[in-house]
Amino acid sequence: MAQHNKSEVTLEALEAEIADLIDDPALREEWLNSNVPILESKTPKSYFHTPSDRTRLMQVVLEMKFGEIA
Repeated sequence: MAQHNKSEVTLEALEAEIADLIDDPALREEWLNSNVPILESKTPKSYFHTPSDRTRLMQVVLEMKFGEIA
């Protein structure tokens, strides 16, 4: 199914970016279930459920990937 709304981050796209950022499945799972300060000390996995939360998490993942935040 074609994605017509380019601004909406799909769960699949988000998971692909996270997998690209954290190659090791065990470390990735640990990060997804850890409280992250930049995400208001919530877990990244808790950001999977709504379009706005996925968009926010994608921003954080891309910032991490390209070294814009510590």
